[in-house]
Amino acid sequence: MWYIFKDFELSTLLEKMRQVDYSWVALAILIFILSHSLRAYRWNLMLKPLGYRHLTTFRTLLAVMIGYFANLIVPRMGEVSRCGVLKKTDAVPVTTSLGTVVAERVVDLGCLFLSTVLLVFLEFERLNEFIFSFFEGKLSSLGQNVFAIYVLGALVALGILIFYMFGQAIKKRVMHNKFFGKIRMFVREMLNGLTSIGRVEKLGVFLATTVMIWVCYFLMSYVVFFSLPETSELTWRAGLAVLVMGSFGMAAPVQGGFGTFHALVSGVLLLYGIAEQEGVLFATLIHSMQTVSFILFGGISFFIASVVATRKELPQHKEKSSA
Repeated sequence: MWYIFKDFELSTLLEKMRQVDYSWVALAILIFILSHSLRAYRWNLMLKPLGYRHLTTFRTLLAVMIGYFANLIVPRMGEVSRCGVLKKTDAVPVTTSLGTVVAERVVDLGCLFLSTVLLVFLEFERLNEFIFSFFEGKLSSLGQNVFAIYVLGALVALGILIFYMFGQAIKKRVMHNKFFGKIRMFVREMLNGLTSIGRVEKLGVFLATTVMIWVCYFLMSYVVFFSLPETSELTWRAGLAVLVMGSFGMAAPVQGGFGTFHALVSGVLLLYGIAEQEGVLFATLIHSMQTVSFILFGGISFFIASVVATRKELPQHKEKSSA
């Protein structure tokens, strides 16, 4: 953050913030709420085939928002936190829900990949110089270290062989160990959650919800273009570029994408004729909107989750016991 704002004067930044049309920011917040409500609904679709049909979108939304709030404290802590909240409120095992979260992230990674491919296809002429210069430097350095790569590959192969032989040697001893049994159960429940996508009952609804989530992510950035005079003339292609680079910035192992989001978004806007300071202002506007929303709605969700009635026993368990 210091690197991004070291050349800014506070008075200049505050003056530019006063020129913002915040009605578009308010619209972006509404889209923000919709996107995460859709994410909570999609999570329910993944958990239902695992036997957790008692879940409601409201309860899973509480867990989702608390998870994003936790990401502001420790990077990637939110994935575990939201599963812990769902364990408290609805008795869903953390290992099972964590498996569905990992599967969900794989789906979102695929969406980000497709968005990146689409951006490169549409804006190749604008991006080709940057892309080729980047990979040219990487490939040239790669060619100078071929021997080191061969040595590294041989060491990795040797390590895999040793690990396999060691595993076979101790396999019989640990198979009957109680601790190993707990690990196997943990892995089994994780895999159960990971394979939940293949068992989704409404696959069409699941895919449509995923598309709608990413459309909302796009619109969250795009509508904010109209809040600033400098960015109001940008096209939807620039919005796609902000979506892709902003997603990479938020995926970085930094709390809430602070700094990385600003650097990548302002950097890509340079390609569209937006000066660096205006690009940083735009990135700050979006990032601040998201951060304040995470704190506000995450804090409210945390309070509600702490007082909401806790399900101590799953409905299907009650049915089995009565039978």
